[in-house]
Amino acid sequence: MKNLKCIVVIGCFLGMTLAGAGIADAAGQAAVEKQLQVMREQMEMMLEKMAAMEKELQTTQQSAKQSAIQAQQASQEVQQQLSEVSGRFKTLDDLAAKFGHIKLGGYVRSRWWSGDHQQNSFDVTEIALQMRFDVSENISGEFHLWFHPSGNNFTSSEYANWTGPTTFMESGFAEIRNLNIGPISGKLIAGKTRNQAFGIVPVGNYGGRVTSDYSLFHQSVNISRITGLQYLTSYKNFKWNFAVFNGWGYSDGKKYGARNAGIRYMMVSQENTDDNSNKAFSTRLAYTFQRNDYFDKLEVGASYLTEQLSGRDRDNIYDIMGRALQPGAKPSSAYSKDDEKFGFDFALDSGPYILKAEFMHGDTSDVEADYWYVMPGYLLSKVSNIPVDFFVRYSEANYDESRVSNIAGSGAWDKSQWTALAKWHLHPRAKIYFEYYWNDVDAPTGASAPSNDYAFVELILMY
Repeated sequence: MKNLKCIVVIGCFLGMTLAGAGIADAAGQAAVEKQLQVMREQMEMMLEKMAAMEKELQTTQQSAKQSAIQAQQASQEVQQQLSEVSGRFKTLDDLAAKFGHIKLGGYVRSRWWSGDHQQNSFDVTEIALQMRFDVSENISGEFHLWFHPSGNNFTSSEYANWTGPTTFMESGFAEIRNLNIGPISGKLIAGKTRNQAFGIVPVGNYGGRVTSDYSLFHQSVNISRITGLQYLTSYKNFKWNFAVFNGWGYSDGKKYGARNAGIRYMMVSQENTDDNSNKAFSTRLAYTFQRNDYFDKLEVGASYLTEQLSGRDRDNIYDIMGRALQPGAKPSSAYSKDDEKFGFDFALDSGPYILKAEFMHGDTSDVEADYWYVMPGYLLSKVSNIPVDFFVRYSEANYDESRVSNIAGSGAWDKSQWTALAKWHLHPRAKIYFEYYWNDVDAPTGASAPSNDYAFVELILMY
């Protein structure tokens, strides 16, 4: 019985164990199925997302394909436009290759004038055309053509015929650079232009005469323009220039000061041609000091000129000066042909201040004379917003009167001149000049010396 109870107990225990195991297996299978269901749901969601992404990818690929087609079309259009533009630029490049080395310029000069012996007048005195043609890096050609619209049409005008023909070639020359001699730089100029081998070149800028009109000094000594050859050299701080040209002539075509004052004086005039009997030679040696704390520029120079005078020049000189002659004699045969001048020049720039001065001694046939001027200036435009510069110049021409037969002849009277200038810079290409000229003569006792001052306002418009 006891064994039977044991057997029954063991049997119950085994039954309970087997029943518990069955219940556990059923619970585990339910959990697995639940997890599988979750995984199936996640898979379905992932498949839906992948389908959506694939659809989006297809849409993107289609858009990219369309964009590529549009980009290709745009590229073709751009290439076509570039081809058209390139063709146009090629035409411009071809034109630039032909005409890019040509430089054009010029100006219009208009003047209102008033003098002691003339009514006020207004005139467009010059319309200038300037062209420079660069043949190569070292060879250039240049010419300046001047047209005077009405300057010689009115005999009562202050400008009556003062500028010659209505249209003429003011300058025309060839320039060849780099004609060096060892360390000395050289440049050759052939043709008609300003003389750079005698004194300070009297061109109308800060490096020259500054004023619009020539002064008593420049009219008497150096009218500047010549026709011939010039060889310009430089070495370190030295400049030494040489010129061989048609000699200057002497005439009385322009009276001293106000045009109708009737006061004569001996002035040089430009000779474009001659018969090779009065060729001239001039030279200028100059030294430019190094810039320092005291000045921006300081240059000193020495000049020399020699020429042979024509018979017409000597006749004009003695008619103007009233020289003594034997009865029946002609100046062209009675007096020397020689004309010599020598002198010195000085130019200083220091901040807004400038100072220029020149002195020349001349032996022109039997006429001995000293000429000089000094000109200080203040460039207000350089140190302020006021675009105005001021200058004052004093010049003299003193003649040896020991051989004057007619002391009443105004050509032999010593002369002096004050000049005041205010230069207004309206624009880098537009300037107005206000100039006044006080002219005086040292007339002998009993001789008449009329006032001959004049003034003008001038507008220069450059293009």
